[in-house]
Amino acid sequence: MKKVILILVVVLMAVSFVACTQPAAQPAADEPAAADEPAADEPAAEPLELVFVTPLVAHPVWDVARAGFEDAAAKYGFNAQYVGPQGIDPAEMVNQIEIAIANQVDGIIVMPIAPEAMRPAFAKCAEAGIPVLFVASEDYESESIAFIGTNEAALGRAGAEAIMEKMAGEPIYAHILQSTMDASFAIKARDGYLAAFEEYEGEFTLVVNEACNSDMMVAMEKYQNSFAANPEINVVIGVCGEAGPAAAKVVKEQGLEDILIVAIDDVAETMDFIEEGVIWGTMAQNFYSMGYKGSEFLLALINDGEMPAEYSNDSGSVFVTMENIDSYAASLME
Repeated sequence: MKKVILILVVVLMAVSFVACTQPAAQPAADEPAAADEPAADEPAAEPLELVFVTPLVAHPVWDVARAGFEDAAAKYGFNAQYVGPQGIDPAEMVNQIEIAIANQVDGIIVMPIAPEAMRPAFAKCAEAGIPVLFVASEDYESESIAFIGTNEAALGRAGAEAIMEKMAGEPIYAHILQSTMDASFAIKARDGYLAAFEEYEGEFTLVVNEACNSDMMVAMEKYQNSFAANPEINVVIGVCGEAGPAAAKVVKEQGLEDILIVAIDDVAETMDFIEEGVIWGTMAQNFYSMGYKGSEFLLALINDGEMPAEYSNDSGSVFVTMENIDSYAASLME
């Protein structure tokens, strides 16, 4: 019996020795070590809050910018708030900026569509330490980290050069319709057209220059009155999204097919009229890049302290006609 007890003790001692000398269990290759895991009471990092204050919250052109903004949010993991008025209303844009300041957001993307009215709000952003990025138009008297949008003068010149080539020395009697008469983008684009027309070999006359407040019905009424009062008008130039489709509808209604229409932006209605042959061409802007690249500029500053390499960044534009209507979009995404 003593021999059995002795053997059992020896076995138990051997097992104890082996257990004590085995290495600690290692995590699987695809599992992080326990030391790398955050403490149970350590809160997860809050996602950044970026706000895009658009001049038109439900508009086909700005919907493209919204898509770029929200695609960037999906990729980089920030919370994207897209806000703004239904119709052009700088006071409501200022209200949305002040709400964003009160909510202590991390960054704001905005179009300074009415600089003088919006400058006090931009000053409040600077005081609150909230970086602002301008899209679509610039305001050098307000603080922003950068601008991304269409080079308005280049857009106007490209459109004018296309018209001059098309008219081939024939007299041009033009009607220019813009969103508002004090909108920075519209003014610079219009002036880009006018500067280029100074080089026209034929006669150029600006017959009418007016605004429609980006309202389709107002735009149509403007054209109806203008065409009736000025039958010599043979070229329509739009520097707001409603201009092309509104002119096309009135031209069709009144049988004025000889009027050459050059629109702006590639909204669906404009593209349909190009395919129909009522609108000759449109200057398409890259609104997607404004939302997407604009977000990247803000994130680089907030996360890494990196300012954009350049202040002014041209998002690009292209003149679209029947000839390149099926291929132009790819060039804007390059």
